[in-house]
Amino acid sequence: MIIDYDHKQVLVPYEIVEYCDQFIVDSLRDDLRYLDCIYMNMGYYGNDPKLLEKMRKQIIPIFE
Repeated sequence: MIIDYDHKQVLVPYEIVEYCDQFIVDSLRDDLRYLDCIYMNMGYYGNDPKLLEKMRKQIIPIFE
């Protein structure tokens, strides 16, 4: 997947695309919620990329 950022085309890592596919279930890839997930996980909102990667790899239990 390729997104536009700062007037450049940027290749999104497959790990982030796969995460957003699972996290934003009922959304198309051109929907704002899905793109927001991509931009956030790419670190474009000022978040720490290492922390975002750790969060993507963490298993979230459904039932406890």
